[in-house]
Amino acid sequence: MNSGDKWDARDTGPVVRPYALTGGRTESAEGDVLDLIAIVVATDQTVIPGDPLDLSPEHRKIIGLCREAAAVADVASDMALPLGVVRVLLGDLILQGRITVLQQRRAGEPPPADLLREVLHGLRAL
Repeated sequence: MNSGDKWDARDTGPVVRPYALTGGRTESAEGDVLDLIAIVVATDQTVIPGDPLDLSPEHRKIIGLCREAAAVADVASDMALPLGVVRVLLGDLILQGRITVLQQRRAGEPPPADLLREVLHGLRAL
């Protein structure tokens, strides 16, 4: 940078370090670690009258991203934050009841019979 160049604050990069967003925490309050492919979605309790002021901008952005179901990895990517930080922030929102984790089938567990019937009807319609 020359002495005649003008400094622009946009060139500084991130101002807040990731650990500051979580208060130095490296895991959620419950200690549970969300899987990368866990699907999270905002609940009906995301907007509580008078409460949005208590949420950080990062928490509000996560809620916005989770209005439609999304994988934890996708939320971290869209937030442009480290996965560990997003996991902690998601944990906060889960504890508050603003985000829920959709249950996934375990590997080797057969799909429900109604799903199989729908697939069969779809195949027959072809």
